[in-house]
Amino acid sequence: MARLKAAEADYKKSQGRELYSKGFSITNISEIIGIGVKTLSKWREEEDWDEEKELQTLKPTSIRRLTLKCALAIEKGEPMPYKADDIAKIVAAFDRITDSKKIAVYTMESIDNFCAFMLEKAGKATGKKRDELLNQIKAVRPYFDEYITQLLSDD
Repeated sequence: MARLKAAEADYKKSQGRELYSKGFSITNISEIIGIGVKTLSKWREEEDWDEEKELQTLKPTSIRRLTLKCALAIEKGEPMPYKADDIAKIVAAFDRITDSKKIAVYTMESIDNFCAFMLEKAGKATGKKRDELLNQIKAVRPYFDEYITQLLSDD
């Protein structure tokens, strides 16, 4: 494989980090963005992608779930599973996010789930069908990303 130009390597690194933080395996990322597993593993270690992945785990749906658990505990008269003050701070921070950013976040979650669904299908397929599914993801994903960028810039 030819050596990447700096700008192209930075872009691929960014794509890899983003996919990794969303739960994709290094092998799947390699197939999606066309970078070798060894290179991706090196990037993951150098830039601590594992920490980025941990930060990405708290999503609006998680915040909603935490809030609903507290509401259910209150309704049942049970002890709160989390400190009310901590939940209030998280909800307040979420409320400060603009509606267009919330839409973008929910859309990103949906797109990520769709891509994971397609990768799972590809993982179970073989031969031409597998290649076809992977190529469809590669073809559509940049448009999804462009759409999210547009949603975020419309704010």
